[in-house]
Amino acid sequence: MFSKVIQLRFPTKEELGRTGSNDRLNPFRRYFSASRYNRLLIQQCLIRSAYDGSLISKVKALERIHDQDFFDKVKIAKEGGFSDEFLDAVKEEEQALQKIIDACDKRMSESFTI
Repeated sequence: MFSKVIQLRFPTKEELGRTGSNDRLNPFRRYFSASRYNRLLIQQCLIRSAYDGSLISKVKALERIHDQDFFDKVKIAKEGGFSDEFLDAVKEEEQALQKIIDACDKRMSESFTI
C-alpha cells in the first residue's frame, strides 16, 4: 500500500517563476489531487490498523509526512510570490471537497432516515 502513495515532483520556486500565472495553477491542482488520493490511503491504513496494530506507527508517520508536505508547499508558494495562484487552487480544492462532503451527507441522511 505504501508504494501507492503518490510522490509528486513539485516544481521548484524557480521553475514556477518561469511559468505564467495560469500555468502555475496546474501543478497546484495536481498537488491537491495527489494529496486527496494519499489521504484516502492514509485512511485505509488507519482502518487496517484495527486488525494490525503494527500499522499505527505507519499511520502516524504518513499523517506527519502528509501534513509537513502541505506546509512545505504553502511555504514555496509564499516565498516564491505565488500565493494568489496557490490560493486560487486552494479555493478550487475546497469546493471539490465540499461537493464530496455534501454527497456523503446526502447518502448518510438517506440511509439513516426511517
